Amino acid sequence: MPIEQLQDFLVLDSRLTEVSRAQSWAEAFADRFGVTENIRYAIRLCLEEALANVIRHGYRSESGHRIVIRCWCSSDTLFFAIDDKALLFNPADALPRDDGSEPVSLESIAPGGNGLPLLRHFAGSLAYERLPEGNRLTMGFSISVS
Repeated sequence: MPIEQLQDFLVLDSRLTEVSRAQSWAEAFADRFGVTENIRYAIRLCLEEALANVIRHGYRSESGHRIVIRCWCSSDTLFFAIDDKALLFNPADALPRDDGSEPVSLESIAPGGNGLPLLRHFAGSLAYERLPEGNRLTMGFSISVS
């Protein structure tokens, strides 16, 4: 994951109201690289899910904690890395739910526990790193750079 191609970063507070600010910031990169609407949707959804998980579960909905998002483009992929100092949590270790049923539509999905499956489905790549004092989740989205 070469960070030498870093484009920009955004610092957030651990409040759910900050999620929309992160999504607007990400839209600026989508504009810069001519990202299609389908990929824009995936980026918005994945940022919302990942940040909400950090805030709700990692920081237990307690404000005042720093979350840093970095964004860069490498070849034909737009990357977003979320760094936090919340409880250590590797999403790769979380097993998918095995309740014997598969949702047939968005309306049939039960609330809760769907964030990681959504990330796995909508992000082109997911990578987790344990940092000396926290976590880094990097999500990649395939784009056509013009």
